[in-house]
Amino acid sequence: MNYLRSSNVFKGRKMKNYVVLVSRTSDMVKSKLLKLKMNKAPGIDSVGTRMLLELSEEISVTVAELFTKSLESGDVPHDWKMANVTAVYKKGKKSSPSNYRPVSLTVILCKVFESIMRDSIIKHLEKHKLVTGSQHGFVRNKSCLTNLLIFMEEVTNYLDSGVQ
Repeated sequence: MNYLRSSNVFKGRKMKNYVVLVSRTSDMVKSKLLKLKMNKAPGIDSVGTRMLLELSEEISVTVAELFTKSLESGDVPHDWKMANVTAVYKKGKKSSPSNYRPVSLTVILCKVFESIMRDSIIKHLEKHKLVTGSQHGFVRNKSCLTNLLIFMEEVTNYLDSGVQ
Protein backbone atom coordinates (compact mmCIF):
# COMPACT_ATOMS: atom_id res chain seq x y z
CA MET A 1 0.00 0.00 0.00
CA ASN A 2 1.26 3.42 -0.83
CA TYR A 3 -0.37 5.94 1.50
CA LEU A 4 2.11 8.63 0.53
CA ARG A 5 0.99 8.69 -3.08
CA SER A 6 -2.60 9.84 -3.10
CA SER A 7 -4.80 11.96 -5.29
CA ASN A 8 -7.45 14.51 -4.51
CA VAL A 9 -10.81 12.89 -5.24
CA PHE A 10 -12.68 16.04 -4.24
CA LYS A 11 -11.04 18.10 -7.02
CA GLY A 12 -10.09 21.18 -5.00
CA ARG A 13 -13.33 21.42 -3.00
CA LYS A 14 -12.79 22.49 0.58
CA MET A 15 -13.84 19.65 2.83
CA LYS A 16 -13.65 21.47 6.18
CA ASN A 17 -17.47 21.78 6.38
CA TYR A 18 -17.90 18.07 5.77
CA VAL A 19 -15.34 17.01 8.38
CA VAL A 20 -17.66 18.22 11.14
CA LEU A 21 -20.54 16.29 9.58
CA VAL A 22 -18.66 12.99 9.60
CA SER A 23 -17.22 12.33 13.03
CA ARG A 24 -14.82 9.42 13.06
CA THR A 25 -13.90 8.03 16.42
CA SER A 26 -11.79 5.01 17.13
CA ASP A 27 -14.82 3.39 18.80
CA MET A 28 -16.83 3.86 15.60
CA VAL A 29 -14.01 2.35 13.53
CA LYS A 30 -13.60 -0.55 15.95
CA SER A 31 -17.33 -1.23 15.87
CA LYS A 32 -17.34 -1.34 12.06
CA LEU A 33 -14.25 -3.58 11.98
CA LEU A 34 -15.84 -6.03 14.41
CA LYS A 35 -18.91 -6.29 12.15
CA LEU A 36 -16.92 -7.27 9.07
CA LYS A 37 -18.04 -10.49 7.39
CA MET A 38 -15.33 -13.11 7.29
CA ASN A 39 -16.21 -14.35 3.80
CA LYS A 40 -15.30 -11.09 2.03
CA ALA A 41 -12.34 -11.24 -0.32
CA PRO A 42 -9.50 -8.75 0.19
CA GLY A 43 -8.89 -5.88 -2.19
CA ILE A 44 -5.76 -4.90 -4.06
CA ASP A 45 -3.87 -4.44 -0.76
CA SER A 46 -4.40 -8.13 0.16
CA VAL A 47 -5.51 -7.19 3.68
CA GLY A 48 -8.22 -9.64 4.66
CA THR A 49 -11.13 -9.26 7.02
CA ARG A 50 -9.70 -11.74 9.53
CA MET A 51 -6.61 -9.58 10.09
CA LEU A 52 -8.69 -6.40 10.47
CA LEU A 53 -11.10 -8.15 12.81
CA GLU A 54 -8.39 -9.63 15.02
CA LEU A 55 -6.41 -6.39 15.17
CA SER A 56 -9.41 -4.06 15.53
CA GLU A 57 -8.47 -3.03 19.08
CA GLU A 58 -4.88 -2.21 18.10
CA ILE A 59 -5.52 -0.39 14.81
CA SER A 60 -8.78 1.47 15.41
CA VAL A 61 -7.12 4.70 16.64
CA THR A 62 -4.68 4.81 13.71
CA VAL A 63 -7.39 3.99 11.16
CA ALA A 64 -9.64 6.74 12.62
CA GLU A 65 -6.73 9.20 12.24
CA LEU A 66 -6.23 8.07 8.63
CA PHE A 67 -9.92 8.62 7.90
CA THR A 68 -9.82 12.09 9.51
CA LYS A 69 -6.70 13.14 7.58
CA SER A 70 -8.22 11.83 4.37
CA LEU A 71 -11.37 13.91 4.86
CA GLU A 72 -9.48 17.04 5.94
CA SER A 73 -7.05 16.92 3.02
CA GLY A 74 -9.48 15.63 0.42
CA ASP A 75 -6.97 12.92 -0.46
CA VAL A 76 -7.44 9.18 -0.30
CA PRO A 77 -4.73 6.55 -0.60
CA HIS A 78 -4.15 5.61 -4.23
CA ASP A 79 -4.86 1.93 -3.53
CA TRP A 80 -8.38 2.82 -2.39
CA LYS A 81 -9.27 3.79 -5.94
CA MET A 82 -7.95 0.52 -7.39
CA ALA A 83 -9.77 -2.79 -7.54
CA ASN A 84 -9.23 -6.38 -8.53
CA VAL A 85 -11.99 -7.25 -10.98
CA THR A 86 -13.02 -10.87 -11.15
CA ALA A 87 -15.77 -12.76 -12.94
CA VAL A 88 -18.42 -14.47 -10.79
CA TYR A 89 -20.59 -17.19 -12.28
CA LYS A 90 -24.34 -16.43 -12.36
CA LYS A 91 -26.20 -19.28 -14.08
CA GLY A 92 -26.39 -21.26 -17.29
CA LYS A 93 -23.46 -22.71 -19.22
CA LYS A 94 -20.15 -22.02 -17.55
CA SER A 95 -18.52 -21.86 -20.98
CA SER A 96 -20.55 -18.75 -21.95
CA PRO A 97 -19.00 -15.42 -20.91
CA SER A 98 -22.47 -13.85 -20.69
CA ASN A 99 -23.21 -16.06 -17.67
CA TYR A 100 -20.66 -14.22 -15.55
CA ARG A 101 -20.84 -10.83 -13.87
CA PRO A 102 -17.88 -8.64 -12.96
CA VAL A 103 -17.17 -8.03 -9.27
CA SER A 104 -14.74 -5.35 -8.07
CA LEU A 105 -12.77 -6.31 -5.00
CA THR A 106 -11.85 -3.03 -3.34
CA VAL A 107 -9.80 -2.30 -0.23
CA ILE A 108 -11.77 -3.29 2.88
CA LEU A 109 -10.68 -0.21 4.87
CA CYS A 110 -12.10 1.95 2.08
CA LYS A 111 -15.43 0.14 2.48
CA VAL A 112 -15.31 0.78 6.23
CA PHE A 113 -14.60 4.47 5.57
CA GLU A 114 -17.52 4.67 3.12
CA SER A 115 -19.80 2.96 5.63
CA ILE A 116 -18.91 5.42 8.40
CA MET A 117 -19.45 8.37 6.05
CA ARG A 118 -22.79 6.99 4.87
CA ASP A 119 -23.98 6.44 8.45
CA SER A 120 -22.98 9.98 9.42
CA ILE A 121 -24.65 11.56 6.41
CA ILE A 122 -27.87 9.58 6.94
CA LYS A 123 -27.87 10.56 10.63
CA HIS A 124 -27.43 14.23 9.67
CA LEU A 125 -30.24 14.06 7.10
CA GLU A 126 -32.60 12.41 9.57
CA LYS A 127 -31.68 14.75 12.43
CA HIS A 128 -32.39 17.86 10.36
CA LYS A 129 -35.39 16.32 8.57
CA LEU A 130 -33.86 16.85 5.14
CA VAL A 131 -35.45 13.76 3.59
CA THR A 132 -39.10 14.03 2.55
CA GLY A 133 -41.64 11.30 3.23
CA SER A 134 -41.88 10.57 -0.48
CA GLN A 135 -38.19 9.61 -0.68
CA HIS A 136 -37.83 5.84 -0.85
CA GLY A 137 -34.35 5.18 -2.23
CA PHE A 138 -31.56 4.80 0.32
CA VAL A 139 -33.95 5.25 3.25
CA ARG A 140 -34.26 2.73 6.06
CA ASN A 141 -37.41 0.57 5.86
CA LYS A 142 -38.27 1.95 2.42
CA SER A 143 -37.50 0.64 -1.04
CA CYS A 144 -38.62 0.63 -4.64
CA LEU A 145 -41.23 -1.91 -3.56
CA THR A 146 -42.70 0.36 -0.86
CA ASN A 147 -42.76 3.21 -3.38
CA LEU A 148 -44.61 1.02 -5.89
CA LEU A 149 -47.10 -0.16 -3.24
CA ILE A 150 -47.91 3.42 -2.22
CA PHE A 151 -48.33 4.39 -5.87
CA MET A 152 -50.62 1.40 -6.50
CA GLU A 153 -52.68 2.34 -3.42
CA GLU A 154 -53.12 5.89 -4.71
CA VAL A 155 -54.10 4.71 -8.20
CA THR A 156 -56.56 2.17 -6.75
CA ASN A 157 -58.14 4.83 -4.49
CA TYR A 158 -58.41 7.20 -7.45
CA LEU A 159 -60.10 4.55 -9.61
CA ASP A 160 -62.41 3.49 -6.75
CA SER A 161 -63.53 7.08 -6.28
CA GLY A 162 -65.08 6.98 -9.75
CA VAL A 163 -63.32 10.13 -10.97
CA GLN A 164 -62.72 10.00 -14.71
